[in-house]
Amino acid sequence: MKLNKFICALMAMALPLGFIACGSDDKEETPYVFPTPANVAKAAKYTFSSQETPIKSVSFGEGNSVIIEQQNEDGVVEYVVGTYTEQNGVYTVSSGGQSWRITVGDGATSVDVTITTNGNTVTVVATKTTASNSGNTDIIGDWKPFMTTLNLHKQGTKGTVTDELKGIDFQALKARAEKEGCKINEDFKDEYVVKTATFQGVGLFCVYFTSNKNYTANWRWKTTAAAGDLKFDWQDKDAMNNDFLKDGNASVKVYKEGVYAGECWLSLKSTIKQDNDADWDVEVIFRLTR
Repeated sequence: MKLNKFICALMAMALPLGFIACGSDDKEETPYVFPTPANVAKAAKYTFSSQETPIKSVSFGEGNSVIIEQQNEDGVVEYVVGTYTEQNGVYTVSSGGQSWRITVGDGATSVDVTITTNGNTVTVVATKTTASNSGNTDIIGDWKPFMTTLNLHKQGTKGTVTDELKGIDFQALKARAEKEGCKINEDFKDEYVVKTATFQGVGLFCVYFTSNKNYTANWRWKTTAAAGDLKFDWQDKDAMNNDFLKDGNASVKVYKEGVYAGECWLSLKSTIKQDNDADWDVEVIFRLTR
């Protein structure tokens, strides 16, 4: 009888240990939560029709990036990308050596906007556009370059050459592609090293370079956000001539679990034509982080 009680006591002591061991084996990894961009409530696009200012529109992003669309002296539309801060409806914008002070009035769709730059002030009426539920989409906001994956396939041959490069540097991408025999027409030099990439909920996308140059595009989902396929309509000639980007076909995926948790992968696919040889199918994957 005493022996049976002793065995029962040992079993009772061992039982919780068994539960603890099983519990540790079944523990699931906590999914990564992407931080909400800081300026979701302030994000909006203001479009002007007045001839009093060369600025056609100003789009304040959900992060702290701003895209200014303006006409130069020749009437050509250009895009300026910078950063902004906001306090009590006053937006302070800077890009390179330029700066703007933009005061936005109240209004749901029609808003008075005062723009001050280079000592000149003008007040114009703007049409305000906001994105519905833009803060609920993980890709919306500002991203920093982490790595680039380059996939090269020469048409008519088997296999794909894959390589990974640090950051996002188009000149480095060109050098790597040409090492395999894929000729790139454009010379990027050191002017196209990516500083940030930004998705805005109003449908604007920009790649901002350390040289203060930028590629700007309208973006849209091809089907649904869940499918991840999207289309870029590039708004400037430099981007349209970039062999890696010009087709505008892309897909995007955010990782919340696993070794890539916290990353956004933006994949752009294009076909690079060759003068006297087979063409190349090229995929560039930008690996981005917050």
